[in-house]
Amino acid sequence: MGTSRPRKRSGGSRRRRKTTPEKSTAQKPNPRPRSQPKKEKAGSVTKAVQRNRGSQFLSEVIAELRKVSWPGRGQLAQGTTVVLIVVAIVTVYLAIVDEIFGRLIDSIF
Repeated sequence: MGTSRPRKRSGGSRRRRKTTPEKSTAQKPNPRPRSQPKKEKAGSVTKAVQRNRGSQFLSEVIAELRKVSWPGRGQLAQGTTVVLIVVAIVTVYLAIVDEIFGRLIDSIF
């Protein structure tokens, strides 16, 4: 256990700047301004505007729903048929698997 090395700082290959005595004794400027009483902004949100936001949101939703390409009667019937057929196939598959596992469990116990 001889001499100890100074530890490297993580954070990449940044090098420390050499500071001159003039810079180190000077006062640093305060980055945060002192808190002053807030003045009401000319364009601040009032309660009337806040109440109007809900109705504006609903009108924008309705406008977007009008842009939607809704399926026609034929496309809707075709999609419904596909879903019903897939549900029927999955039902039959699960019924078969249930019967197989039911008989397997009954034979074991």
